[in-house]
Amino acid sequence: MKRSTIRTVEDILRDYPKIDKYIEQREQELRYPVTPVDENVGGGRAQNGFNDSTDRLIITLDEDKRINALKKQRQVIDDCLDEAGEDTEIIIDELYFRKRPRYTIDGLITNGLIHVSRRKAFYLKKQFIHDCAKELGLYDL
Repeated sequence: MKRSTIRTVEDILRDYPKIDKYIEQREQELRYPVTPVDENVGGGRAQNGFNDSTDRLIITLDEDKRINALKKQRQVIDDCLDEAGEDTEIIIDELYFRKRPRYTIDGLITNGLIHVSRRKAFYLKKQFIHDCAKELGLYDL
């Protein structure tokens, strides 16, 4: 796997705890768009018609690429965590989900937080990243 793919997945994992906040922010942007002030006064025709902004909002929220991408990322990581073992979850949580990680993989082993060898711990981390990349469609053979 390319190093750039690994970095991309690691960035996605670091953003995982904030994905719900990003989705909410994007929904707010779509609900309350900033409309430019129209300084053109007079001379125009009034628009007669009905306001279907609620229908357009629902369609916009469903079709928004950014929201859909964030939801897919969240789902893929949730699925990969469900399939991972307890030691893998601890490794990923400590290295990527914490704002300020307290331990490295060696620290996790030394303090008895995970019960695998150093080699196995690095393998579990690599395998988790590989699985996420494959599910996200980033894996290159």
